[in-house]
Amino acid sequence: MIPARYRVHAFYYLWYNEPSTGGWAHWDHAVLPHWDPATAAKYPQGIRFEPPDCLHSPFYPLRGPYSSTSQELIRQHLEEMTKYGIGILVASWWGPGWRQGSHDTQMINTDDRIEQVIKEIEATSSPVRVAFHLEPYEGRTKQSVHEDLVYLSTKYRDSPAVARVNGRILYYVYDSYRLPASDWAELLVPNTGPLNVRGTAADGFFLGLWLEKDDGDKNILPGGFDGFYTYFSSEATSYASNPANWPDLQGWARAHQRIFVPSLGPGYHDGKIRPWNMAARREREGSDRYKRLWDQAINLGVHFVSITSYNEWGEGTQVEPAVPRPMRQDCAYLDYEPHSPFEFLRITYEGGERLAAAVNRAVAEARQAARGGREGEEEEEEEEDEYADDEDDGDGPGSGSCGGGGPGGRAGGKGGGAGKEGGGGTQDEGSCGAPDQ
Repeated sequence: MIPARYRVHAFYYLWYNEPSTGGWAHWDHAVLPHWDPATAAKYPQGIRFEPPDCLHSPFYPLRGPYSSTSQELIRQHLEEMTKYGIGILVASWWGPGWRQGSHDTQMINTDDRIEQVIKEIEATSSPVRVAFHLEPYEGRTKQSVHEDLVYLSTKYRDSPAVARVNGRILYYVYDSYRLPASDWAELLVPNTGPLNVRGTAADGFFLGLWLEKDDGDKNILPGGFDGFYTYFSSEATSYASNPANWPDLQGWARAHQRIFVPSLGPGYHDGKIRPWNMAARREREGSDRYKRLWDQAINLGVHFVSITSYNEWGEGTQVEPAVPRPMRQDCAYLDYEPHSPFEFLRITYEGGERLAAAVNRAVAEARQAARGGREGEEEEEEEEDEYADDEDDGDGPGSGSCGGGGPGGRAGGKGGGAGKEGGGGTQDEGSCGAPDQ
């Protein structure tokens, strides 16, 4: 069985700096203007926050405004994730450091920072694994994405700290819709073209971002993605971020042999950096909202969840500990009281355990149903032999939440494979998203 922690993936941001590491970054984020000039004129513009007293965040971190390059900070984060059942750290990545434009809006490139995290995991034998959140950058094209995949697969070919599915690196692709599905197809649908990665050393397990109602048929399926996620913490942001629509997304995933990884967030509050975006704000309701999302995901029958976020402080989605902070420089802060600073990590741990138990029950029932359809001892023995490799691989025959390993099947071969949508192999969880251990 897959350890519960590897069913819980958390989006992780390495873009923070403080003066000892080269000056403030992100904690001093500027107020962002609205795209409509008339709306923008109603709000302050060009103002930067002034840490450590006045942060861009609606909450104040227990650890204070830190630097993501601090080795001690990285170690604390990894220990915290281990303790609270987060097994996959999904780190935002904008491309190799040498490429022009490969940085976020604050000019931070995370390539070396992710390498630092990976080396720390290797040095400490942490059970946490790193997946890559491929962020859009200036000039992202199908050619540059191919270059990215070759770069990462070469750089981390032998690293045990990188999350893999059947030997393939796990990628979440943010704003995947910004490239046409036809471009993604050249990369991800098995073909003999020069950019195709299926069946090569640069192959991966790719989750695209689902936004609008028809994104599955327009982008995910024709683009060749192995599955999809929703990212956003406010149901006001997109069709897919509304939990009321998750049953439809799960149904689509089952019908098309893809994996659905819903994104759960404790709340959303970006009012300091986007004061014009109050319609998207979602209160934490103490901690009831987060608990409710966990219940919905578990009842839906998904096998994995993503958490938005571990530490995106500017949008107020973090589960990392926060503490009360008196108002300073007219900067007020929310907090988790009357709960502990660790309340949302505690819920994450309990949710992961409940999710794993639900999946294990579903898998056991599916196995029993499959075996119940056999007659005779000889057929029973044959069936057990058939499932032996699946049990080593993960959870054995899946409960129907997803199927084969995406285009090209489990081996990911360019020649495609038998089965629905080109996904060959048995319908065990190892072929549809279970991380290698």
